[in-house]
Amino acid sequence: MSRQKAATRLRRENKRTSRKEQRNGAHRDNVMVLPGFGDIIDTIGMAREKRDERVLSPRNEAQRQYMNAIKHQNLIFATGEAGCGKTFLSAAMAADALINKEIERIIVTRPVLQADEDLGFLPGDIAEKFAPYFRPVYDVLVKRLGASFLQYCLRPEIGKVEIAPFAYMRGRTFENAFVILDEAQNVTVNQMKLFLTRMGENVTVVVNGDITQCDLPTSVPSGLADALIRFEANNRVGVIKFMQEDCVRSTLCQHVLAAYND
Repeated sequence: MSRQKAATRLRRENKRTSRKEQRNGAHRDNVMVLPGFGDIIDTIGMAREKRDERVLSPRNEAQRQYMNAIKHQNLIFATGEAGCGKTFLSAAMAADALINKEIERIIVTRPVLQADEDLGFLPGDIAEKFAPYFRPVYDVLVKRLGASFLQYCLRPEIGKVEIAPFAYMRGRTFENAFVILDEAQNVTVNQMKLFLTRMGENVTVVVNGDITQCDLPTSVPSGLADALIRFEANNRVGVIKFMQEDCVRSTLCQHVLAAYND
């Protein structure tokens, strides 16, 4: 009897090990693979499984204008200091548009540029270096799409969600897509022109940034600041300028912004 129990226990252990290996294998298969950036999703890591289906609602008038512009206009420029909800709302609305089949894919990009440091100072390979830059948008997409569906969308043969460095934008055409350019204050004027001329049919392009936190050299004009001068709000273009009082992150964040703006 003891031998039978031992054999049964061994079979169960073998089955558990086999299932675990299959799950790990499936996880390795369900990652985004860009040329040179195949491990970025493993680097960022997956989070919650359940999708957040709560209806998005603005928390102030500026957010209401921002959401309304995303719903009804093709090109939206938004500038404002930290905590105004620019990244969260644009990524969440992109996820909702994908779920509702209003678009075929989401494209998220941003320049990799920070004051006083570059990728070479960060540990790890190139995918590991990129992962922290995309974390804010990635967290929102996981929350709104659910982890499993986001994994599916990121698979290269599916291509419903693409997280790509700004350098990959040259030569592209955006069609039937929701495109987010985050930290746009750090692209040059020529880079902004290159990006905006990628727009094709049925696109929503959201350009987010904070012109007060530009990390470009002082002699290089910000592409976002330049675009805010060139473009005026009309039926195709939305221009939203968040103010310090529009910060919704926390009262402490508002206090910090006030301290630095005095």
